[in-house]
Amino acid sequence: MTDFSPAGTTPDPSPGAPAPVAQGAGGRKTGKPIGAGALAAELRVAVMRTSRRLRAEAATREISPGQYSVLAGILHSPLTVGQLAAREQVQAPSMTRIVNALAAAELVSREENPEDRRQVLVRITETGSAALLRARSKRTAWLAKQVAALTPQQRATLHEAAVILQEMSS
Repeated sequence: MTDFSPAGTTPDPSPGAPAPVAQGAGGRKTGKPIGAGALAAELRVAVMRTSRRLRAEAATREISPGQYSVLAGILHSPLTVGQLAAREQVQAPSMTRIVNALAAAELVSREENPEDRRQVLVRITETGSAALLRARSKRTAWLAKQVAALTPQQRATLHEAAVILQEMSS
């Protein structure tokens, strides 16, 4: 049973597992158990805010967040415009505009799909790979600065959370 009550009010107990404890400002434990629904809501907000901030930190005149995502999607193998649109959850005409802008900037190239000559594959260029690397480096540098300001205990907790989040999203 999922608990969607406000943070720290009613736990969502799992058999044999202790309920997580809510934390207040600065990571201090409040002693109040937190339910799965309330924790999910807190995580959603934290992940979305962090994601939004990372996108903003990497935004440059060179590539937009949408272009960054497309470049990252084709870094290891080319995709068709339709595959990219599905991956990015946008309509094909929108993806065509993004690909056209990337091609005009020489960040991607188009080539015939050997499996279906009616389709075109979009491949990242060396220039595109370099732009993607610069944007990734900016994101990582900003996040590293934030992490460096944490206490060793907070960094250890954050490491554990990162491992759990990766497992959850696999």
